Amino acid sequence: MVLIWRYAAIVLWCAVLFVGTCTVSASLLIHHFTIDFQLSSPRWSELFKLDIIPRSDTFIIQKIGHFTGFFILSLLMTRNGRQPKGLIYAVLYALLTEILQLFFSRDGRLFDVVIDSAGIFLAYGLCRLRLNRRRMRP
Repeated sequence: MVLIWRYAAIVLWCAVLFVGTCTVSASLLIHHFTIDFQLSSPRWSELFKLDIIPRSDTFIIQKIGHFTGFFILSLLMTRNGRQPKGLIYAVLYALLTEILQLFFSRDGRLFDVVIDSAGIFLAYGLCRLRLNRRRMRP
């Protein structure tokens, strides 16, 4: 039964991440809670752009959202650091969401996968540190 709840939590969180990354306007989602999907032809060159200079407060909120969203996904997929295989799935999902953005009138960026991965690996590292400290206690 616990396994079902764990998988349900992962699927639900992946859906939240999908909505957050593929809705047509991150600004509308953040400021007005508006969700809208618009299909478009992908512009593959967008994946390789390095626009890392903050253009607005929304830009910074988006990057914090990327980091935090995938931090949480890592906790779920690695069972709080107990299942390292979950790291692979979390990073692959980060890559998938960036590619999917290209089909939903958004600009997918490989740089965002780096931000997502930072959240993923920090969550895992903190969990492993906590688990190792527990083992060392008498």
